[in-house]
Amino acid sequence: MRKSTDTRGMATGAIEQAITSHPLVAEASVVGIPDALKGQLPFAFVTLSEEVVDAAASASASASAPAVPDPHQLAEEIGRRVREQIGGIAALGGVIQGGRGLIPKTRSGKTLRRVLRELVENAVHGDFDRPVPFPATIEDPAAVDVARRKVAEYFATAKGASAHRPIEARAKL
Repeated sequence: MRKSTDTRGMATGAIEQAITSHPLVAEASVVGIPDALKGQLPFAFVTLSEEVVDAAASASASASAPAVPDPHQLAEEIGRRVREQIGGIAALGGVIQGGRGLIPKTRSGKTLRRVLRELVENAVHGDFDRPVPFPATIEDPAAVDVARRKVAEYFATAKGASAHRPIEARAKL
């Protein structure tokens, strides 16, 4: 079985395993994001557990609902967990969090990492609306739009916009 080595020779599966060891994380997918200094950094898409998603929904409906974790604090905890389990070389370039439907998959359950990678690479170049092809076997085509929206939200923040610069300019066609 071939390892998926997307980020500077690191196995993305090992990083995903470290991320999913966090109790609030149900699933994760890691892709490479272009980085001007290091070439590529691991970038995580994280699906939060149903309990967290349900708590967030009830928190918006009621002021007495249980506290939902701060997204920035959760991203720091996830990054710390990855560094502890794998090492400093596996420092995450970013984390996008969401509920069910964030990570596009085929009907057989395979994660469409290529789609996520293209969304992130397009965002680094400022092409948020650039079409990303996906296979006919995709389970839910709306997941691509959910991921695209979350990527755009991430890059709209000061941290997302300033942390990731393209390695080279893209030809405008």
